Amino acid sequence: MNKVINFHELHDPVWFEKVVVYLKSRYTMVGSRDLYEYYYNHTPLRNACLITVDDGHSTSYDVIYPVLKKHKVPAIFFVSPEIAKREEAVNFWFQEIRGYDEDKLRKIAFDFLNITPTEAEIQYIFDKTSIDNMWEIISRYRKLYHVEPKAAMNMTVEQIRQIDKEGLVEIGAHTLTHPFLARETVERSMNEIKGSISQLEGLLQHPVLTFAYPNGRPVLDFGEREMQMLTDTSIKLAFSTRPHNFSLSDDVFAIPRYGLSCGSMNFVRLKLFLGKYYPLLRYALNK
Repeated sequence: MNKVINFHELHDPVWFEKVVVYLKSRYTMVGSRDLYEYYYNHTPLRNACLITVDDGHSTSYDVIYPVLKKHKVPAIFFVSPEIAKREEAVNFWFQEIRGYDEDKLRKIAFDFLNITPTEAEIQYIFDKTSIDNMWEIISRYRKLYHVEPKAAMNMTVEQIRQIDKEGLVEIGAHTLTHPFLARETVERSMNEIKGSISQLEGLLQHPVLTFAYPNGRPVLDFGEREMQMLTDTSIKLAFSTRPHNFSLSDDVFAIPRYGLSCGSMNFVRLKLFLGKYYPLLRYALNK
């Protein structure tokens, strides 16, 4: 029952430590080198668990990393160097729209994209368009409602370098600006992927071997096009968000992951126990 467990922004170190302690009690905690040996050399892994964290939010450094160090648990942090390296306050699009009036933002999106108004959540609307369109909609909202850009929310270059240098947690690439790659042109998708890898290698001064697709749903967010782009880079392992145990039948450029973000420990245990069947149960219960 080999699993990759993925986290994002976390503000509760007590909750995260409970999860880590639980995972250590049930699984053999492994790092990316173990997965490399597993996939490329067929070195056996049984009941193994790898922790990954997407986006590089400041809580990766302030909350998650100290717990991992305390318990000596390896992990991979996937970051976007274009976001981290800028001196001015720059965030991901989904961070910038927090607190925005969704009705007002939705109206601007409808007008700009020339689509029929619906009750769809703005996340769903943005899910259907390009990263440049997302930022144009945000820019129009700012101008119309006199909203200032938010303060930077993510790890700094210095923090990323420190984590990388200490060696417990690997730093992987996560595109430049977190677009839904399947919505972008070939040129933009390639630049987002290869640019993030080359910039990150420049910051860290060594090859980057791992990559995570933004949002990460196969076909919907990335596909064969993006997987093929990675074959011409230093990347050896790339991760999706398809909820499934990992196995040797996986493509090394589309390794599945389960997501965890909150909930009681009973919920965490149940979700991990159900594995790939959890989304089906949740859908059935919400019908």
